[in-house]
Amino acid sequence: MDLLSLVGMATKRRSDYFSQAKTLAQKYKEQPILEERMKAESLGLVKGLRDKLMKWGEYERTILDKTIVSALAACTLGIKEVKSDRKLEKCWPIIVGDMLPPLTKFLAETKEYIDSGVLRLGDQTVDFADYNLLGAVPGAIELDADELEGVNPEEEGTLEATQRRAQGRSWPALAERVSRYLATPTFSFYNLGEYMVAQDMGYKEMRRVAREDKKTCLDCRNYDAQGWVSIGEMPMPGKGCRCYDRCRCYLEYR
Repeated sequence: MDLLSLVGMATKRRSDYFSQAKTLAQKYKEQPILEERMKAESLGLVKGLRDKLMKWGEYERTILDKTIVSALAACTLGIKEVKSDRKLEKCWPIIVGDMLPPLTKFLAETKEYIDSGVLRLGDQTVDFADYNLLGAVPGAIELDADELEGVNPEEEGTLEATQRRAQGRSWPALAERVSRYLATPTFSFYNLGEYMVAQDMGYKEMRRVAREDKKTCLDCRNYDAQGWVSIGEMPMPGKGCRCYDRCRCYLEYR
Protein backbone atom coordinates (compact mmCIF):
# COMPACT_ATOMS: atom_id res chain seq x y z
CA MET A 1 0.00 0.00 0.00
CA ASP A 2 1.39 3.42 -0.90
CA LEU A 3 1.69 6.39 1.45
CA LEU A 4 -1.35 8.21 0.05
CA SER A 5 -3.51 5.13 0.62
CA LEU A 6 -2.25 4.73 4.20
CA VAL A 7 -2.91 8.37 4.99
CA GLY A 8 -6.37 8.16 3.43
CA MET A 9 -7.22 5.04 5.42
CA ALA A 10 -5.96 6.63 8.63
CA THR A 11 -7.90 9.83 8.05
CA LYS A 12 -11.18 7.96 7.57
CA ARG A 13 -10.69 6.18 10.89
CA ARG A 14 -9.46 9.13 12.93
CA SER A 15 -12.41 9.30 15.31
CA ASP A 16 -12.16 5.55 15.94
CA TYR A 17 -8.44 5.92 16.66
CA PHE A 18 -9.10 8.66 19.19
CA SER A 19 -11.66 6.51 21.00
CA GLN A 20 -9.42 3.42 20.99
CA ALA A 21 -6.45 5.46 22.22
CA LYS A 22 -8.37 6.75 25.23
CA THR A 23 -9.44 3.20 26.11
CA LEU A 24 -5.85 1.97 25.78
CA ALA A 25 -4.54 4.81 27.95
CA GLN A 26 -7.15 4.13 30.63
CA LYS A 27 -6.26 0.45 30.65
CA TYR A 28 -2.47 0.73 30.92
CA LYS A 29 -2.25 4.10 32.72
CA GLU A 30 1.54 4.59 32.42
CA GLN A 31 3.80 4.93 29.39
CA PRO A 32 6.27 2.15 30.36
CA ILE A 33 3.40 -0.30 30.81
CA LEU A 34 1.91 0.74 27.47
CA GLU A 35 5.31 0.28 25.79
CA GLU A 36 5.71 -3.23 27.21
CA ARG A 37 2.23 -4.14 26.03
CA MET A 38 2.95 -2.94 22.51
CA LYS A 39 6.20 -4.93 22.43
CA ALA A 40 4.16 -8.04 23.14
CA GLU A 41 1.67 -7.12 20.44
CA SER A 42 4.52 -6.64 17.95
CA LEU A 43 5.64 -10.20 18.58
CA GLY A 44 2.08 -11.50 18.33
CA LEU A 45 1.46 -9.75 15.02
CA VAL A 46 4.56 -11.19 13.38
CA LYS A 47 3.85 -14.67 14.71
CA GLY A 48 0.32 -14.39 13.31
CA LEU A 49 1.66 -13.51 9.87
CA ARG A 50 4.29 -16.25 9.93
CA ASP A 51 1.83 -18.91 11.11
CA LYS A 52 -0.70 -17.90 8.44
CA LEU A 53 -3.25 -16.75 11.00
CA MET A 54 -3.44 -13.42 9.19
CA LYS A 55 -3.41 -12.59 5.50
CA TRP A 56 -1.15 -9.80 4.32
CA GLY A 57 -3.91 -7.21 3.97
CA GLU A 58 -5.12 -7.78 7.53
CA TYR A 59 -1.55 -7.65 8.86
CA GLU A 60 -0.88 -4.38 7.01
CA ARG A 61 -4.06 -2.73 8.26
CA THR A 62 -3.50 -3.96 11.82
CA ILE A 63 0.02 -2.52 11.98
CA LEU A 64 -1.30 0.81 10.70
CA ASP A 65 -4.07 0.81 13.30
CA LYS A 66 -1.86 -0.16 16.21
CA THR A 67 0.91 2.27 15.25
CA ILE A 68 -1.50 5.21 15.32
CA VAL A 69 -3.51 4.09 18.35
CA SER A 70 -0.43 3.44 20.48
CA ALA A 71 1.01 6.86 19.57
CA LEU A 72 -2.27 8.60 20.39
CA ALA A 73 -2.56 6.63 23.64
CA ALA A 74 0.93 7.76 24.63
CA CYS A 75 -0.02 11.38 23.89
CA THR A 76 -3.15 10.93 26.00
CA LEU A 77 -1.05 9.68 28.92
CA GLY A 78 1.22 12.70 28.56
CA ILE A 79 -1.73 15.09 28.44
CA LYS A 80 -3.25 13.59 31.61
CA GLU A 81 -6.69 15.06 30.94
CA VAL A 82 -10.05 13.36 30.54
CA LYS A 83 -11.10 15.82 27.84
CA SER A 84 -7.99 15.63 25.71
CA ASP A 85 -9.51 15.85 22.22
CA ARG A 86 -8.32 19.38 21.45
CA LYS A 87 -4.72 18.55 22.31
CA LEU A 88 -4.92 15.18 20.52
CA GLU A 89 -6.05 17.03 17.41
CA LYS A 90 -2.77 18.97 17.58
CA CYS A 91 -0.84 15.72 18.00
CA TRP A 92 -2.56 14.03 15.05
CA PRO A 93 -0.67 15.62 12.11
CA ILE A 94 2.63 15.12 13.93
CA ILE A 95 1.92 11.42 14.44
CA VAL A 96 0.83 10.92 10.83
CA GLY A 97 3.80 12.87 9.48
CA ASP A 98 6.33 11.10 11.67
CA MET A 99 5.10 7.53 11.46
CA LEU A 100 3.40 6.83 8.14
CA PRO A 101 6.20 7.61 5.62
CA PRO A 102 8.73 5.18 7.17
CA LEU A 103 5.95 2.68 7.92
CA THR A 104 4.98 2.64 4.22
CA LYS A 105 8.54 1.81 3.20
CA PHE A 106 8.90 -0.80 5.92
CA LEU A 107 5.71 -2.61 4.92
CA ALA A 108 6.75 -2.63 1.27
CA GLU A 109 10.13 -4.08 2.27
CA THR A 110 8.48 -6.80 4.36
CA LYS A 111 6.17 -7.76 1.47
CA GLU A 112 9.20 -8.00 -0.82
CA TYR A 113 10.92 -10.34 1.64
CA ILE A 114 7.84 -12.56 1.74
CA ASP A 115 7.31 -12.57 -2.03
CA SER A 116 10.98 -13.40 -2.66
CA GLY A 117 11.02 -16.22 -0.12
CA VAL A 118 13.42 -14.55 2.32
CA LEU A 119 10.65 -14.85 4.91
CA ARG A 120 8.77 -18.11 4.43
CA LEU A 121 5.19 -18.20 5.66
CA GLY A 122 4.56 -21.20 7.83
CA ASP A 123 8.26 -21.58 8.65
CA GLN A 124 8.22 -23.44 11.97
CA THR A 125 12.00 -23.82 12.15
CA VAL A 126 12.33 -20.51 13.99
CA ASP A 127 11.48 -20.46 17.68
CA PHE A 128 10.67 -16.96 18.89
CA ALA A 129 11.52 -18.01 22.45
CA ASP A 130 15.20 -18.18 21.44
CA TYR A 131 15.26 -14.45 20.73
CA ASN A 132 15.16 -11.30 22.79
CA LEU A 133 12.50 -9.17 21.10
CA LEU A 134 14.47 -5.93 21.45
CA GLY A 135 17.92 -7.51 21.28
CA ALA A 136 20.18 -8.75 18.54
CA VAL A 137 19.85 -12.03 16.70
CA PRO A 138 21.73 -14.80 18.61
CA GLY A 139 25.41 -14.82 17.66
CA ALA A 140 25.33 -11.24 16.41
CA ILE A 141 27.85 -8.61 17.41
CA GLU A 142 26.82 -6.36 20.29
CA LEU A 143 27.12 -2.78 19.05
CA ASP A 144 27.83 0.30 21.14
CA ALA A 145 25.77 3.48 20.83
CA ASP A 146 28.43 5.15 18.65
CA GLU A 147 28.13 2.37 16.08
CA LEU A 148 24.37 2.92 15.86
CA GLU A 149 24.57 6.68 15.28
CA GLY A 150 22.62 7.88 12.28
CA VAL A 151 20.30 4.86 12.19
CA ASN A 152 16.55 5.35 11.99
CA PRO A 153 13.87 2.70 11.45
CA GLU A 154 13.65 3.47 7.74
CA GLU A 155 17.38 2.88 7.20
CA GLU A 156 17.92 0.12 9.72
CA GLY A 157 17.21 -2.85 7.48
CA THR A 158 19.88 -1.90 4.94
CA LEU A 159 22.53 -1.03 7.52
CA GLU A 160 22.02 -4.08 9.69
CA ALA A 161 22.12 -6.37 6.68
CA THR A 162 25.64 -5.09 5.95
CA GLN A 163 26.51 -5.81 9.59
CA ARG A 164 25.16 -9.36 9.18
CA ARG A 165 22.49 -8.84 11.79
CA ALA A 166 19.69 -9.37 9.25
CA GLN A 167 17.17 -7.09 10.92
CA GLY A 168 13.82 -7.65 9.27
CA ARG A 169 15.05 -10.69 7.33
CA SER A 170 14.19 -13.21 10.03
CA TRP A 171 10.89 -13.50 11.87
CA PRO A 172 12.17 -12.47 15.34
CA ALA A 173 14.17 -9.62 13.78
CA LEU A 174 11.03 -8.50 11.95
CA ALA A 175 9.20 -8.44 15.30
CA GLU A 176 11.89 -6.15 16.66
CA ARG A 177 11.43 -3.75 13.78
CA VAL A 178 7.64 -3.79 14.20
CA SER A 179 8.17 -2.79 17.84
CA ARG A 180 9.95 0.33 16.57
CA TYR A 181 6.57 1.50 15.27
CA LEU A 182 4.19 0.14 17.91
CA ALA A 183 6.23 0.33 21.11
CA THR A 184 9.40 2.41 21.40
CA PRO A 185 7.93 5.64 19.90
CA THR A 186 5.42 5.83 22.77
CA PHE A 187 8.02 7.58 24.94
CA SER A 188 8.45 10.42 22.45
CA PHE A 189 4.70 10.81 21.98
CA TYR A 190 4.18 10.81 25.74
CA ASN A 191 6.56 13.79 25.82
CA LEU A 192 4.59 15.39 22.99
CA GLY A 193 1.44 15.19 25.11
CA GLU A 194 3.21 16.82 28.05
CA TYR A 195 4.48 19.55 25.70
CA MET A 196 0.93 20.37 24.61
CA VAL A 197 -0.04 20.82 28.26
CA ALA A 198 3.01 22.98 29.00
CA GLN A 199 2.11 25.28 26.11
CA ASP A 200 -1.44 25.73 27.39
CA MET A 201 -0.21 26.39 30.93
CA GLY A 202 1.89 29.27 29.67
CA TYR A 203 5.37 27.96 30.41
CA LYS A 204 8.00 30.06 28.66
CA GLU A 205 11.08 27.83 28.80
CA MET A 206 12.01 24.19 28.34
CA ARG A 207 15.09 22.03 28.59
CA ARG A 208 15.95 18.53 27.40
CA VAL A 209 17.61 16.31 29.98
CA ALA A 210 19.72 13.39 28.78
CA ARG A 211 20.20 10.11 30.63
CA GLU A 212 23.98 10.57 30.47
CA ASP A 213 24.75 6.85 30.24
CA LYS A 214 26.84 5.03 27.62
CA LYS A 215 23.85 4.79 25.27
CA THR A 216 23.30 8.56 25.22
CA CYS A 217 24.21 9.90 21.79
CA LEU A 218 26.26 13.05 21.15
CA ASP A 219 23.19 14.99 19.95
CA CYS A 220 21.32 14.34 23.21
CA ARG A 221 24.36 15.38 25.26
CA ASN A 222 24.48 18.63 23.29
CA TYR A 223 20.79 19.34 23.89
CA ASP A 224 21.32 18.70 27.60
CA ALA A 225 24.26 21.13 27.66
CA GLN A 226 22.14 23.94 26.16
CA GLY A 227 20.09 24.18 29.35
CA TRP A 228 16.95 26.32 29.34
CA VAL A 229 15.69 27.70 26.01
CA SER A 230 12.44 29.33 24.88
CA ILE A 231 9.60 26.83 24.66
CA GLY A 232 9.29 25.39 21.17
CA GLU A 233 13.00 25.82 20.36
CA MET A 234 13.97 22.33 21.55
CA PRO A 235 12.92 19.23 19.57
CA MET A 236 11.02 16.42 21.26
CA PRO A 237 13.00 13.40 22.47
CA GLY A 238 13.53 11.17 19.46
CA LYS A 239 13.72 14.20 17.17
CA GLY A 240 16.94 15.76 15.96
CA CYS A 241 19.09 13.03 17.51
CA ARG A 242 20.70 9.80 16.43
CA CYS A 243 18.73 7.81 18.98
CA TYR A 244 15.46 8.29 17.03
CA ASP A 245 12.69 6.22 18.63
CA ARG A 246 15.14 4.75 21.15
CA CYS A 247 15.74 8.19 22.72
CA ARG A 248 15.07 8.40 26.45
CA CYS A 249 15.69 12.12 27.09
CA TYR A 250 12.94 13.87 29.04
CA LEU A 251 11.74 17.47 29.07
CA GLU A 252 11.32 19.99 31.86
CA TYR A 253 9.41 23.30 31.73
CA ARG A 254 9.26 26.52 33.68
